Amino acid sequence: MTMCAVMLCAMALSTASLAAPAPLSPAPQTTKPKIAAYFEAGSYWEFSLLQKEIIKALQQRGVAQHIIFPDEFHISPGWDAPDSEYRAEARKLMANPAIDVIISMGTEATKALLAENNGKTPIMSVDVADPAGAGIVDPVTGKGAANLTIRYTKNKWFKVFALFHEALPFRRLGIMYHDSPEGLSYSNVREAREVARERGFTLVEYPFLDKAESIESCTKGVNRLMQEGIDAFYISALNCFDWTQANPQPIFDILNTKEIKTFARDGSVHVSRGALMGLSTLDYVPLGKFYADHMAAQLGLLPPNTQLEEAAYTPKIALNLVTAQRMGMDLPLVLLISADELFDATLAGVDKTRASQ
Repeated sequence: MTMCAVMLCAMALSTASLAAPAPLSPAPQTTKPKIAAYFEAGSYWEFSLLQKEIIKALQQRGVAQHIIFPDEFHISPGWDAPDSEYRAEARKLMANPAIDVIISMGTEATKALLAENNGKTPIMSVDVADPAGAGIVDPVTGKGAANLTIRYTKNKWFKVFALFHEALPFRRLGIMYHDSPEGLSYSNVREAREVARERGFTLVEYPFLDKAESIESCTKGVNRLMQEGIDAFYISALNCFDWTQANPQPIFDILNTKEIKTFARDGSVHVSRGALMGLSTLDYVPLGKFYADHMAAQLGLLPPNTQLEEAAYTPKIALNLVTAQRMGMDLPLVLLISADELFDATLAGVDKTRASQ
């Protein structure tokens, strides 16, 4: 793949065609509200954002008044809780006949629910890093349990690593994770290993993060990776990079000082704070509409012929020009042209998709 393929590679991450906006459908008359449970292993900034988008989309559909989210069914045991506790909470939710639907945030919550699945209660599985690698869906068909709704893009993370390496080549990519099936999934290690073999770079792994992925554990990991001579680092979906709960700025600063290329899978949220390049792999608004539509349809709150949101998406490339300048890098012109967001010293961020032509 040549440099001119960067834009095409980003476009290829989306496997669905863009659907026309679905017209608002009136909600049918109902007397008894539907009960929605919310289940996460622990709090994470992206979970909260997506939940808000789902609720907003339900409001736009005109069905939000027919669904309630009781506090007693908002379950979040914590990232350091044992797997047995996740299973126990999932078992309670699945055994409760009062619950009409469960929003499941993340890999661990979804796996626990599927392990205790009653086969009936609809599960809206949101923000799972690698559904196929986690065994949640079939890697070829994308299908899972009959009562499971999940948005799956085939081979997404393979293409992410290939794009990063194509755009700004590196020799030794650092990656860190908690050594568990879920930890490997959150950091996309399986895909990184395969792309490293295919493209000829070395993947330098640090598998010793604690289960909570604390800032102390991550700082130790980054220091070890730098001792191993990395020239690039992958910022994955770790709790220590959750800006709402931790302060990873010192980690970003030391990586930039050492002129290590930083690649963020969560796009501008990290690039705006100093990461060199990011690729937004989720588009929150259409994703919220996707889950809201499917939830409302399964709860019988939409007419049978309603056109549902497909959550078609083209990923966005974000670049930090200040970071590049401090590293003495001249970013390729084709990459600058392909980028959707540019951050520099005078602008907090320029979203090129909004600029007038």
